[in-house]
Amino acid sequence: MDRQDYEFTYSDEYKLYSFVSEGRKGSIIKLVQFQLLKADRYNLAFGDWSPTMGGIDDMTVTDNGDMEMVLSTVVQIAKTFLSSNPGKSIQFSGSTAGRTRLYQIILNMNYEIISQQFEILGLLHGKWHKFEKNVNYEVFLISKLL
Repeated sequence: MDRQDYEFTYSDEYKLYSFVSEGRKGSIIKLVQFQLLKADRYNLAFGDWSPTMGGIDDMTVTDNGDMEMVLSTVVQIAKTFLSSNPGKSIQFSGSTAGRTRLYQIILNMNYEIISQQFEILGLLHGKWHKFEKNVNYEVFLISKLL
């Protein structure tokens, strides 16, 4: 994505990236965490900081008016993570079908830019396929191009 993004920090202690979304609903702390799935693959967990949960709330609808900037920041965090972890890949989907669909739309709209930096696969009926626009995938997998 070729948009402005927020400055983010990394906490080695908690293995979390964080940044602050600034918008019409104020300042909201966003968190990104990479959870090991298997030797070469991590799940990307993303959401708002929840003091009640003591971690990431991936079900909250923030609607802070800065979605493009937030998602651009998540892409920058993914690039940073993959640069620090060569040979690894990141798997992600939405916490709901609607959010997975939103990721699909964003990938479709920004495919030319994203595909220059990442190899993108989509899971469809239990099989990984090279990402194609306008195909509704269940899960996405990205890895850094060499």
